[in-house]
Amino acid sequence: MADTPEEARANRIERNRRMLESWRAGTPITDIAREHGLSLSWTGRLLRQEGAVLPPIRQGVRRADLPTASIIREYGKGASMQALADKHRTSYGTIRRLLLRNKVTIRPHGGQNAIELSPLLTPRSRE
Repeated sequence: MADTPEEARANRIERNRRMLESWRAGTPITDIAREHGLSLSWTGRLLRQEGAVLPPIRQGVRRADLPTASIIREYGKGASMQALADKHRTSYGTIRRLLLRNKVTIRPHGGQNAIELSPLLTPRSRE
């Protein structure tokens, strides 16, 4: 049976209170969003409405805790951006921006197989 409008409102208020407690306890906003099944931007908006002081909105929340040198090294050894994102509990876009910001050459989509299989990417002999 569905909640009444009053019950739904009370549940949202309680959820927002728990989210704010988690934020104040030091839980990263990405973990809070994941726990409650909300987008990162909506979680930030709700936390701000509850009085949390979050970093200013730019390209999302900056992840100063990411081990940049390690990520660059792992990517250079062949790790995919998605595998690195999963390992460090962040998004593909965050890993990609981190690599680009550090002037790392990004491999083509599909990795080495794309270079070997694509006629557009393989060097042609001039006859």
